[in-house]
Amino acid sequence: LYTNREAWLATRTSAVGWLGVARARREALTTAYHLALCDETLRLGEALAMTTETLSRMSLRHKDSLMPDYTYLQAAQPTTFGHYLQSFAWPMLRDLDRLHGLHDRADQCPAGIGSSNGSVTAQNRRGLAERLGFRQPVRHARDAMWQADLTLEASAVATTAAVTLDRLAEDLMIFASAEFGFVRLADRHARASKIMPQKRNPFALAFIRATANRLIGVQAGMAAAARMPSGQMDSRLFAYEAAPDALRSAGEAALLIAECVESLHFDKTRALAALSDRSACATDLVERVMAATGADYRAAHGVVGGLIRALEDNGRSLAEASVDDLCAALRDASLPSISVTGQLLASALDPVACVASRTDVGGAAPEEVEAMAEALTAAAAERRRDIDAARAHRKTALDRLLAEAAAFAEDAR
Repeated sequence: LYTNREAWLATRTSAVGWLGVARARREALTTAYHLALCDETLRLGEALAMTTETLSRMSLRHKDSLMPDYTYLQAAQPTTFGHYLQSFAWPMLRDLDRLHGLHDRADQCPAGIGSSNGSVTAQNRRGLAERLGFRQPVRHARDAMWQADLTLEASAVATTAAVTLDRLAEDLMIFASAEFGFVRLADRHARASKIMPQKRNPFALAFIRATANRLIGVQAGMAAAARMPSGQMDSRLFAYEAAPDALRSAGEAALLIAECVESLHFDKTRALAALSDRSACATDLVERVMAATGADYRAAHGVVGGLIRALEDNGRSLAEASVDDLCAALRDASLPSISVTGQLLASALDPVACVASRTDVGGAAPEEVEAMAEALTAAAAERRRDIDAARAHRKTALDRLLAEAAAFAEDAR
């Protein structure tokens, strides 16, 4: 690429003979690579900030939409779809922090280092960095030309972001299945089966998974390419394309998952029905029994576990438990039952009350979801401002440089 461009220029001006003074071919490529990394880092940051804002906004819409939370794909405790969605927004803020650090390290100019250790002809590296809109020059000349870690970091950050997005996509694929039926994707994010007319395949979500899989491979490939003696050009041959493309792909996946979440339908009736046997309320019952009887948690846990087993043996669910059933379980464990009331049992087995009680930091109570949504939106907005400022700084410098080049060309005529 460089040699062909140089030959093309040589047919038009003799000034080409001066272009190579103390400048290796790879200097132009590496400098352009740093510029591309900075651009794609900002684009990914913008996409993640927008996705964070979308999840925050949708969490407010669904702060009262009850559903079971799951561990090991087993119903665990009552929660809301809003609280669930926010659990993916906070990792995105951490991804944005990682991108900020990556951008700071990419936003350093490698130009003007000669082959790798400077040159007799002074290049004014600080001036070059300023004119290209970089924050500063890379401090060490040889390091400037052979930075393997920057490529590894870029692919790792892209992969981390893609895996976060995929975790949400994987969950939504499960929730969109006929067995769960909690969500329905918009038609534009689903694909009809070629053979089975009843199917709505979640193709957009599968694409996000495929993107994460590909970027995991890219990260491994970049690590393998870097694992060789320093000063090897072949370690960079594919990095120039692969690292910016990884960041770009992660950004596309972020925008796609934001679209999917914003336009999906959440079936509140179906999700609430998944709580109908009240098994997800068992932990709340344990804690209330502990508070009422003075028994320690392990003992109260055993009481509720015994109650559930006894109910199941008789073909009943926790939703059908009576105060008498609970008192019998307490007596079997040699614990007092005098403080156990119908109100205690009703509160423990009410999903609304279970969620409302989780008011501590990070809990699922609607007011805490609202507070977290406000914090998420504010953090995303702050990162957007940083991105806009970095982009404006680079644009100003490059516009000035292009205007200088245009004026120089006009004078040459």
